[in-house]
Amino acid sequence: MRIRAVTLHLMWNDDFSVVDKFLQAAEGVKPATVRVSVSPPPLDKAERVISALRDRGVKYISALHLYYGAEEVYRYVSQFGVFSSFLDAAEYIKFLKTIYTKGEVHLSRYVALLLGGTVYNSPYFPASVTTQRGISLSLLYPNDLQTINDVAHVLRRGEEVGRHLASTLGLEFLGVDASLSPWGEESVAKAVQRLFGVRLGEAGSHHAIYQLNRAIEAADVKKVGFNEVMLPLAEDDELKRLVRDGLLDLGHFVSYTSVCIPGLDMAPVKMGGWEALKRLLHDLAAISYVKRRPIGVRIFPVDVDEYEVEGFGKTPALRLAP
Repeated sequence: MRIRAVTLHLMWNDDFSVVDKFLQAAEGVKPATVRVSVSPPPLDKAERVISALRDRGVKYISALHLYYGAEEVYRYVSQFGVFSSFLDAAEYIKFLKTIYTKGEVHLSRYVALLLGGTVYNSPYFPASVTTQRGISLSLLYPNDLQTINDVAHVLRRGEEVGRHLASTLGLEFLGVDASLSPWGEESVAKAVQRLFGVRLGEAGSHHAIYQLNRAIEAADVKKVGFNEVMLPLAEDDELKRLVRDGLLDLGHFVSYTSVCIPGLDMAPVKMGGWEALKRLLHDLAAISYVKRRPIGVRIFPVDVDEYEVEGFGKTPALRLAP
């Protein structure tokens, strides 16, 4: 088990002196990323808040949510690389059109569309909104799963790390987002095949994902955020291979959204037109309403068959029919 992310959650008008102590203490648990998320600042305070965190050495900042439109989000994402989200599909499409036209599709990684509601205080950026002070963390644990019972064991170890770190800083431990997420060869797709003998794309995939989600839900740890299987295409090397081999396509990822929080995440989509994209988002919204849980969406609108995603390499594009 590795710590995928440690996140400090603050109010936008907090005393940011705690950030210095947090950055130093967080390095002690050797996370893949160290993050700070602030409650959405007023429009006229956003630049000051973001600059203050950048000046303290924070690389991963989540701040712009709820009442920010496409123009404001583009400005801050392009200038500062700050993480943001939309609740309105029309604003999300407007943002995607902007970065597509400007040749800045790489900025998609910083912005998510939340459908079916809002998720709070998760360490997973960008699809989470901070509402209280404290510490959260996420784990990288696909390779630790040899049986389904390993889920609870790993999550308890992660909770211990989080509680100790929060106690060191005198902050509340908000919880662990127990979501099962990948990183390169640390693959969720491989974990599914190892545990259930099913390759994603085959019959039984939905059931396998559902069983993992049940194990996550049953684990007796303090949780926050999404707490489901995640299938971010660019971040999972085995998912990429399955797409290249023709075993997974856009329809599969949309379908899996019914049983996992971001079935369509970090996914290059070869464009079939903006109207087709709008219809796709409507389908995903319908799934979130039936599921009665929020889902997150992050796509890279592209014209190529393979797209280079920063930090994760070449990723096959899913084809969207016009």
